[in-house]
Amino acid sequence: MPQLPRKAPSRCPHCGFVQDEPEHLISTYCRGCGSYYKVSPPSAGLARYSSEVRTRIRRRLPKVPPRQVRCYHCGQAHEVSGCARTTLCPECNAAIELSDVTVFSSTTRPIDTRGNLIITPSGYISSALTVCHEALIAGRVSGTLVSETVVRLVYSGRLSCQIKAKSMVIEKESRAELSYPIETNELIVYGQAAGNFECAGRIWIDKGGLIEGRIAAHSVIVERGGVLLAESSVRPTVKEDSVTHDDALDVLVDGDHPLPA
Repeated sequence: MPQLPRKAPSRCPHCGFVQDEPEHLISTYCRGCGSYYKVSPPSAGLARYSSEVRTRIRRRLPKVPPRQVRCYHCGQAHEVSGCARTTLCPECNAAIELSDVTVFSSTTRPIDTRGNLIITPSGYISSALTVCHEALIAGRVSGTLVSETVVRLVYSGRLSCQIKAKSMVIEKESRAELSYPIETNELIVYGQAAGNFECAGRIWIDKGGLIEGRIAAHSVIVERGGVLLAESSVRPTVKEDSVTHDDALDVLVDGDHPLPA
């Protein structure tokens, strides 16, 4: 049988009638005069009960370490709880979401999250600035999209969006025409894309991949079956005392045959 709650005497402030009530009592009706009254101040039993409940809740919550969040409006970074879902920038008071966002239809609201962003094929974001941790783009987006990690492009058609990310992956399903420059540290191409790509690191084109337009990178690797049809500016990192040459092209076909510009 379940354990019954402990009871303690409670005195009615109207008639003085004493009756037994559970220790976590907040309010009741007097069985002597029928008056309604609240227990004030809360009994020691109620305080103990509330403390036990809070302890049980804390034990059930996962232990998530705090995280650093940077505001892309003012550049200020601050620490938030690992369980938080939203926060405010202490510098400019901008609202920052911390949970994942999925866009199924057209929206013009600014999206600023440190969670992941998914734009479905029916989704469309029209906003000056969109910020996220990781992005999967299968629908349309305009303005500027900033990703803290990787952007995966699964889209066919013209995309009027400037993208800035640590890494960008053009998936096999993509047949994209990018109207604005793409800035990334690494570009991996499985599908087809045309545009202006500024890459601080390497560009890797897999079998079946195709890049058209203009590229700038430190190195380019084109696997057998991949295609590069672009105005290329490849500047490998070299030592100051070594021979340097501007606009050198360092393209590796099958990973082992450098071709001259």
